[in-house]
Amino acid sequence: MLRDVNLVLLTVRLLIALMFIMSAFKKPTEQKAIIVFLTTVYVSLSILPFLYPTKTRNIKRFVDLIMLPPLAFFTHDIISTLSLLAPAVFYVNRLPAVSLFLFWACVLTLLLVGGLSSTLYIPLLFALFLSAVSPDLVDSIRKERHYIKKLRTSYRELSKNLSRFEKEAKEREYLSFLLDRAIEDKSPEEFLTHIKERFSLKKIAIIAKGDIQSKDALLDKESLALYVPVFFEKGSAYVVFYFNTLFELYDKELTNTLEKSAKLLNLYIVGFDDNVKKDTIKLAV
Repeated sequence: MLRDVNLVLLTVRLLIALMFIMSAFKKPTEQKAIIVFLTTVYVSLSILPFLYPTKTRNIKRFVDLIMLPPLAFFTHDIISTLSLLAPAVFYVNRLPAVSLFLFWACVLTLLLVGGLSSTLYIPLLFALFLSAVSPDLVDSIRKERHYIKKLRTSYRELSKNLSRFEKEAKEREYLSFLLDRAIEDKSPEEFLTHIKERFSLKKIAIIAKGDIQSKDALLDKESLALYVPVFFEKGSAYVVFYFNTLFELYDKELTNTLEKSAKLLNLYIVGFDDNVKKDTIKLAV
């Protein structure tokens, strides 16, 4: 349907351009060159909305308002000013604001070209413009646009809720996986190996630390690593998860899941001996 409407509008504009080209043959050389140039630009800008309707929406609406007044002025024929009335009538039930701009531009151009004597044609212009107005159609289009706007709003809300549900489902899936592994795996090596394989990590290491002040996880962009502090009954350590890409490092769902998995190491590790040196890698998979 939209393609058909655009085709009709393109046909109207091409017919208007043909009128200007035909009228240019009777003009002096300089005037002819200006008219042909402006008509060429007008045709080019008319074809663009037909080929790319969504990307050139503003061009489609205002190309007539921008190009036709100077064309009518340089042609300097009263009949050429009526070219603005054609798109005005086309838009009268679709885009009333654009249609009114075109109509008043038509009136002003008529006065500039024809002078005060052209005021005789203004009542006729009003009659032609008003005869194209269909209140029922305008009301129908207004309601249709309201429904479309409401439908878009509902669609955005549904998409937002769907994204939230998918996120919650993914979090539950990750949590279920962690709990299953914590129950079934017999050692921290086995637990971390399953974590590494499940999330396609590059490496996981446990680095013993004497004292950790901050409880927040740290991101290391250079080494693509996530440092998660874990506090055992005896001492503390950083569980370091090494990623393959920077994108994974900034994946909130993934990093939150890995932080939870690091906390579960308390089920396997009580702590480290006092004689263990700081910053010593105790386990790596």
